[in-house]
Amino acid sequence: MQKITILFIGLILSFSSFSQTVGDTVIANNAANLKVKVLYFHITDRCNTCRSIEVNVRKTILENFKTQLDSGIVNLYILNCELPANKVIAEKYYAYGSTFAITTYKDGKELTTEDLSNWAFKKAPKQEVFVSELKDKINELLK
Repeated sequence: MQKITILFIGLILSFSSFSQTVGDTVIANNAANLKVKVLYFHITDRCNTCRSIEVNVRKTILENFKTQLDSGIVNLYILNCELPANKVIAEKYYAYGSTFAITTYKDGKELTTEDLSNWAFKKAPKQEVFVSELKDKINELLK
């Protein structure tokens, strides 16, 4: 009976470690068109504010920039920075916890990255404000 219990616990732990990648999202089409890359990094165990940031980012992009997303003008990355598969990109953007950043591109070359993490934490509870201001920010970067 003890062996079965240990085996059962081992299976549960292994399944839970595989399920952590389920929330990762990478929508990156046609790199030649890329102008704005939106990146939200999170850790495995998140607070309500961190979850709200993800919801707000997804809402902004999917409701306001779907055409640009489909054509590759805008890319969306939502990644767990604790997963080994995301280590390289997390290090590139100094993401060691909840990090929200926007990177601009011109002619296929990365120009600047702006860390909007503090802004996101302040605005997260007010979805309408978050979405509106992020939409304005992205529109400005697309000009």
